[in-house]
Amino acid sequence: MRGKEEIWAAAVVHAIGQVNFLYDKSFEPYITFDELNEYFGTKKSSVGNKAAKIRKMFKMDKLTNFDFMTDSIKKEHPIYNIVMVDGFMVPISSIPEEYQQIVREVREQGGDIQFWTKRKK
Repeated sequence: MRGKEEIWAAAVVHAIGQVNFLYDKSFEPYITFDELNEYFGTKKSSVGNKAAKIRKMFKMDKLTNFDFMTDSIKKEHPIYNIVMVDGFMVPISSIPEEYQQIVREVREQGGDIQFWTKRKK
């Protein structure tokens, strides 16, 4: 990968910021994309292009990849609060606390888990 360090630095912040709603006024912290580029002394187009490469490389997705989300964003994310039980999507809050804890621990390790109440045939 080639390019100026400040562009790559801004692109990393931009890519992670997008996943965490950095540019949404209703979230904290909040900045504008213009402020980010002003801070790093970069241009929007250069940063946007590099950020797109970063998002593609690391499969950064607001819907399914939680690796780059802050804990507060994860806790509010509807899909993060769902677990598969017998092949059905159910709210984590609807399963017993001991299983909720197992889900949290597995997800903190970067994994996922599902539960079956009967043996699969």
